[in-house]
Amino acid sequence: MSTPNRIVVRLVSPALFVGASADGTGADTDVVTDGHGLPHLPRHRLAARLRAGAVDALTVAPELSEAADRIFGRARSHGADRILRLGHAVTGNRVRATVAHALAGRAEPLRSTLRRAITDAYTTLESGVEIGPDQVPEPGRLRTNRVLLPGLVLTAPLAWSVPPAPEDWRCLAMACLATDQIGLRATRGRGRVDVCLATAQDPDPHATTLRLAGAPGIGSGPEAAPTRNGRRRP
Repeated sequence: MSTPNRIVVRLVSPALFVGASADGTGADTDVVTDGHGLPHLPRHRLAARLRAGAVDALTVAPELSEAADRIFGRARSHGADRILRLGHAVTGNRVRATVAHALAGRAEPLRSTLRRAITDAYTTLESGVEIGPDQVPEPGRLRTNRVLLPGLVLTAPLAWSVPPAPEDWRCLAMACLATDQIGLRATRGRGRVDVCLATAQDPDPHATTLRLAGAPGIGSGPEAAPTRNGRRRP
């Protein structure tokens, strides 16, 4: 059975991946995009959320604490002390190839206009009152935020600096299952996500992730995997 080589992130609610877009959209807070205007999730943000998920998972599997340190680094670093290597979480190859083809050879200002239209297709503008440091609304401070629309699927390639042990796979799978929010303003229902490990052409990334999280080894059969309600398959 092939091993996972990617992490799939699916947005289930609007999300704020705050950063700089290719051309700017005039909002007070913009979204991170690549040079073609397509949204993506930077690898350091994904790694940080997965590590937070691993910490949550340690409450039910404390024996994986050493694996969490090996995978994510003891100080949440992105250097040689962590064995997990992640890429940016991006849209699918077909989408990126289509957009690159559409922009190829386009001169300015048409190229910038097309990039903004691509960003607009994945996002919407929301308005709200700015919240002050004491967590109460600031009078007269209306702000606009560009948010990603739910349904967007992003995929990050994963690799390892050294061959992972079975407990490393289990820890990463549990971290994925425990990661249910990425981005800002989680308390307002923003940035809810579904995160899974997947193989190439994986028909069921959820089953792959549950199998790895519920069994000590990557080669264990599906009968060892718990379902989402915690019960094991008969």
